[in-house]
Amino acid sequence: MLDINPPNSDLDTVAGWVLGTSLVIMVAAAVILGNVWTGGKAFGSARLTSRGQTGVVLVVIACVVLASISGAIKYSTKDSMTEDLLPEAAKQRTIRVDRDSPSSKCEELVSIASDKHLDGKKDKADDEEGVQYKPTEAEAGKMGKAIREIGADKMAADKVWTKSIAWGGRFGDMPAKEDWKENRADYMEKHTPMYSRIQWLPDGTKGKCDNKNFHAAKGAPVEVIFWELYKTGSGSNHDPTGGAKQYGYRMFRIPVT
Repeated sequence: MLDINPPNSDLDTVAGWVLGTSLVIMVAAAVILGNVWTGGKAFGSARLTSRGQTGVVLVVIACVVLASISGAIKYSTKDSMTEDLLPEAAKQRTIRVDRDSPSSKCEELVSIASDKHLDGKKDKADDEEGVQYKPTEAEAGKMGKAIREIGADKMAADKVWTKSIAWGGRFGDMPAKEDWKENRADYMEKHTPMYSRIQWLPDGTKGKCDNKNFHAAKGAPVEVIFWELYKTGSGSNHDPTGGAKQYGYRMFRIPVT
């Protein structure tokens, strides 16, 4: 519930400033004219005495008038004094806005990952040693099922990255975002990927904010990281240059719409 009150008029504040300034000026004038009056009497000058007398009286009258005007303004700007004089439609109102509490939404990303995911970053392993970070069939199967539950396997990826096992750059590799959906069969055959980690933002209006809620919130992408065979080595058709096998990671970002 939100209460909104219209702002009060500042006219009474201005009136206070005017009255205060005027009183300061008038007090100064009264002091000067009082000195003229007493000085005229002291020197026996009827003209100065008369002017001083008249000036002091005028200052007093001006002070009374200003005080009355300022008081009237102060009185008229008070809501309690003017409310009854206004027609019903013109009276000040408090605007009440009823707002429902926002729907429950999750703020933290959740994930499912292989136990060995990114261990290579800590060990600074070479890509040739990346096989030791291969997810188990059970781990990869669990993540694949979650991706199908989310529906991300039918969505198109908008970005893709490749990384070495130690999560460094992989030079010479030109990944394609189409490998996620459109060219998945070719990608699977060439790199034999396995799910290593998946991450998404659950929709809190359709379940709990944990990794068992496979309703992904719209506007937050699903992130998938595959462990993959980067180079098959041994002079195969895929890698005619030979050499040892190399492993790495490929990450896809899939927008949820």
